[in-house]
Amino acid sequence: MAVTNRWAIRDVATASFFDQVTKKLRARLDSLKQSGLENSADVVYSNGGSGNPKLVGFSGNKAARFTLQDALFTNELIAMLLGTEVITAATPVTTNDILTVSAGSVNLEHTPSSTGALVSVSKYLPDGTIGEGFDYNSSAPSTGEYGVANKTVTFATGDVVDGEKVIVYYKTMAGSDTKQIKAQTDKFAGSFELVLDVLVRDVLTKKDYAAQITIPSAKIEDNWSMAMAPDGDPAVQDIAMEALAVPGSKDLYTMYIFDEDDFV
Repeated sequence: MAVTNRWAIRDVATASFFDQVTKKLRARLDSLKQSGLENSADVVYSNGGSGNPKLVGFSGNKAARFTLQDALFTNELIAMLLGTEVITAATPVTTNDILTVSAGSVNLEHTPSSTGALVSVSKYLPDGTIGEGFDYNSSAPSTGEYGVANKTVTFATGDVVDGEKVIVYYKTMAGSDTKQIKAQTDKFAGSFELVLDVLVRDVLTKKDYAAQITIPSAKIEDNWSMAMAPDGDPAVQDIAMEALAVPGSKDLYTMYIFDEDDFV
């Protein structure tokens, strides 16, 4: 059956990123809100004659820019944007407890990941502000100090009274499936093979056809942000890329339009 020559598009693409060396799939985004392609080039002109009109135009610096906006954040894609890897392993993380003093001590909700000083121990005032802080003492605490034994934090006599609250920050171990993503000063977003799949609709028959754009080398831009707010629309992840030329080819990208019913 003949494939469409004239079509409309009102769909968002599914984006698949592949490692350029191993060819393994790195990330697949099927929750995009927007996907777009912008082609550009610079034109310079020879001007001359009466009135100095433009006589000849020379085009160059051809570029293809791809932009994606995802409704969801994907760990692997964040790592790709940072130029690092997702590490999956048990690791200490910072937690905090607001606890009520009883008999000059409080019991932490979790077990500290190491012995010794905690991250921070302070009084927690009734208005939600932070009061006096305490220093760690490995033996018996004196005025202005605290001690720790397993999950129990103790204070010097008279430093706190029953019913008072303290806020304690400390490290505890998160599980073995914890995901860790680092931003490092010497690592930057890389280049990946990108495949975009979307549907188009024929103007005459109203039949849907598959459209696919393949980009052999898409350089992910390093600038991105993550908004955090309690109201308004949920945060989105924006990804911007430039198509790069690859050795031995002049193709920045290739677009295919085909009928999936014709697959063999």
